[in-house]
Amino acid sequence: YEWNFMSKWIKHKILKKTYIRIKPCWMNIMKRKRVFNLSSIGLVLLLPYVLVGMVNGSERILMNYRPDMEMYLAAILSCQISSGYELQTIEAQAVIARSNLARKLEEKENITEFLRETGMGIKGQWKWWIENEIYEKAVENTKGKILLVDGDLKLVPYHEISAGVTRDGQDVFGNSEYKYLKSVDSSADKNSPDYFSSTYISKSQLPDELKIKERDSAGYVLSLEADDKILEGEAFALGMGLASSDFSIQKTGKKVRFLCRGKGHGLGFSQYGGNELAKNGSSWKEILEEYFPEMDISTCNLTAGEK
Repeated sequence: YEWNFMSKWIKHKILKKTYIRIKPCWMNIMKRKRVFNLSSIGLVLLLPYVLVGMVNGSERILMNYRPDMEMYLAAILSCQISSGYELQTIEAQAVIARSNLARKLEEKENITEFLRETGMGIKGQWKWWIENEIYEKAVENTKGKILLVDGDLKLVPYHEISAGVTRDGQDVFGNSEYKYLKSVDSSADKNSPDYFSSTYISKSQLPDELKIKERDSAGYVLSLEADDKILEGEAFALGMGLASSDFSIQKTGKKVRFLCRGKGHGLGFSQYGGNELAKNGSSWKEILEEYFPEMDISTCNLTAGEK
């Protein structure tokens, strides 16, 4: 998931005992591995400019350095979506990845940090090698294509499996800035073998009183009452390792069962639903038009971040 966009949304920490529970040591190992892989990418990309600097001086590097961000997209895609999906689905994801990268370039944010966070994606690990040529083919087939809202670059979220309908952006963020993210039908997601999932958690790891306070129009939990505290639904789901924030709570002996529908935050593009459209003959353009009816497909020069 592109969890970078959630960072400003999630403001509340979960109870300390719960927070400790979800920080296993292997996460630190994986973090070091991602940093190592990203460093390898940077070394390979910067080597030509280092050689230019050795021969012609540092000023010449600045004159010649025009990074083509298209070269990053195949690596980003390999971290965000499975190579087992249809080509049209991966092409749709390529346009989403390019749109988010172009937005970061326009905002002049730290691209290295963005690549690290984006590369974590759904598959959760940065790689500087591409395991399947389908990613490069998807990037090439959609070269320069991005999604815009009234000519502007905006957040383009995605997830693995919706709960049967995607979420409304204004409902989720409580801000009209995200009203272009419309709730759309994605009923095909209900046929996924991973549509339902259960997580059992010991009562000792949870507040004494825990109940759902509010859901959005798609059924996802917006807030919970935890003793005398209010917790955000998405933050709670992330912290407890739940597949999604569309869940129900069931007490079973000494444990509590969280029955989840879907996988991911439910905003924007459902990869599983999009793949079902692709199987039925939809192109990447038709898939994106289905999930982002308020957005327009345009072309940009990703090297300069210009539309």
